[in-house]
Amino acid sequence: MGTRECLESRDSRPLPHTRSHLGMTPMLKHPLAPLALSIPFIAALCGCETVFPPPADEFDLWSDAGKGVIDYDLRRLCEQVWEADMRQDPFEATRLGDPRYHGDTPNRFLAAREAHIQRLRNFQRKLTVIRVQGISGDDVLTADLLDQELTQGIQLAEMRLEDWNVDPLAGPPIEVLNLPQIQPTRTERQRSQLVERWRKLPFYLRDSANRLKVGRSYGKVASRTAVEKAIRQVDDILAQDIFDSPLVQVAVGGGHFVELPPGGSVAEIAHHELGDSRAQSTLRKLNRHLGNVERIEAGTKVLIPVEADRLDPEERGEFLANTLDAVENGIYPALQYYRDVLAENILASARSDGKPGLLYIAGGKEVYRKLIHRHTSLPLEECDPRAIHDFGLLEVARIRSEIAALGQREFGTTDIAAIQERLRNDPAMHFKTREEVEGKAVEALARAEKAVGKFFDKLPTANCEVVRIAPHEEKDSTIAYYREPALDGSRPGQYFINTYAPETRTRYEAEVLAYHEAIPGHHLQIAIAQELDQLPLFRRHQGSTAFVEGWALYTERLCDEIGLYSSDLDRLGVLSFDSWRACRLVVDTGIHAFGWSREKAIDYMYENTLLARNNITNEVDRYIAWPGQALAYKIGQEEILALRDQARAQLGEDFDYRAFHNHILENGAVTLPSLRMIMARWLEG
Repeated sequence: MGTRECLESRDSRPLPHTRSHLGMTPMLKHPLAPLALSIPFIAALCGCETVFPPPADEFDLWSDAGKGVIDYDLRRLCEQVWEADMRQDPFEATRLGDPRYHGDTPNRFLAAREAHIQRLRNFQRKLTVIRVQGISGDDVLTADLLDQELTQGIQLAEMRLEDWNVDPLAGPPIEVLNLPQIQPTRTERQRSQLVERWRKLPFYLRDSANRLKVGRSYGKVASRTAVEKAIRQVDDILAQDIFDSPLVQVAVGGGHFVELPPGGSVAEIAHHELGDSRAQSTLRKLNRHLGNVERIEAGTKVLIPVEADRLDPEERGEFLANTLDAVENGIYPALQYYRDVLAENILASARSDGKPGLLYIAGGKEVYRKLIHRHTSLPLEECDPRAIHDFGLLEVARIRSEIAALGQREFGTTDIAAIQERLRNDPAMHFKTREEVEGKAVEALARAEKAVGKFFDKLPTANCEVVRIAPHEEKDSTIAYYREPALDGSRPGQYFINTYAPETRTRYEAEVLAYHEAIPGHHLQIAIAQELDQLPLFRRHQGSTAFVEGWALYTERLCDEIGLYSSDLDRLGVLSFDSWRACRLVVDTGIHAFGWSREKAIDYMYENTLLARNNITNEVDRYIAWPGQALAYKIGQEEILALRDQARAQLGEDFDYRAFHNHILENGAVTLPSLRMIMARWLEG
């Protein structure tokens, strides 16, 4: 972005904070029910233990999972539940930086699922006894949150989503291809764990495919578009040269591969790349796949090491050879099997684009209500899709009026269609290159980091970096997402930005997107939560969808009060995002409760948002794959705004943003009813 426009030189008033109709709708007349912890949507159900324990210094960060809990029995239970969570989802453990499970994969067998459910029920029985015996203080909140995690974990496992839900955004192939982004390789033990995990991944992929066959056997299948996208994804993965795969690149240590020319030899490559033909012995140690023959087939890839490689040629060669073998002879064939199951067993039975919702699956209505409960914190008896749908319609209409008013200031028209036409089709509104997309994100993040101190006096110590979404997932991915820092400090928070087809990426939404995903949105909230050392680990690293996404959406408008938006055009980006989230209430319920087709959902969003069509298409496919999750944003935002209104009314001139934000954030991503209780206690003094 260039020099920031002088806001005083034009009519650039902050966006109005018009109170929504949410407080008057039936769905929120009663207190919100707690929401279970927001682990990945298709959660892995169980995991194997690693072959060898971690060194003591690596275990220190994870040895006190019940920290801050006063009651001894509750503390022990927090530790046991955390350990079960990490064993259940070793990929999540690696994302968090827990070194103990880097060599493991989730277990997809039905027996593992049943064992997991039984384990959670046993934990619940222990928690009931602890409550009867009596606890006090913050332990009461910890027990409430733990009970919700256990309840929701049982419900999620009993839904058996992995038996039929095909997820092109975060399904097994994408999970596997993303592992190199989080898999550490610094030490010999970590490299051994990588090879161990890579050799287990074929079983995970095959078992995941077989679960889909089981679902089909009892009449539950995914939507056709989701299956077709997943097939195409795997085809694209397998079409890539194996040496270019991130699954192999993770083992090259910064080196690069070159191709042997026709008639070339290893000695000639050594002379050309390393300046000494005698270095061919080094290349052979690095490239065990070459064998011992002098003349190698033209086109064969040869790894050229970086000069500062931490590993000697023998170590690097062994690591590469083992990794390459695991990918070529294990993971790639398993991906082919996964693809073939989709194409040969699932696709023909998949739900058409005319019937993509849960409504068309046996028991789907009840599953959807439970997923609404899971993601929004609404009590199950209040998870009324009709009430949510109608509230969404009201919000869409309200935001359209704001767009019209801002369109008059920016473009001289209140006609929504004309505003949409200008924003979507004017080349000046879009980026030209991937570098521009990434650069704008970096600049917006830097500006936010400098400005937020006036509204927050507690900021995370972990940094946040901008990262491009990887080529293997960018085409079907959302516009951006956030990944939390590793607790051991090995990885900062990461704001992943989609640079695919930059000419479709809008300039006017770039700032609000950066603030939502990074600072003061997801990174600020999640990284602060991770650093709350006085809390048990599950409260620091997990949390309700409604809180996490509601906070990020709340900060989008907060940034206008901070003064972060460069122009009215960028404020239109804020309204674009707000209308997008309001449309989610309409579209998600429309698809899963009222039988909307995929085309109807896309058309509705195109008519009522400022989003580009490719973004809308991927978003609708996301709602099909993740039922209920998209509802959390608006409901969480409205709760935080209502609490702020209450604090302002009660405190008057004594209201302080920093104090308000401290109390919102200082307990982690709690459930909405817990947040309401926390804020009431603060206001009572």
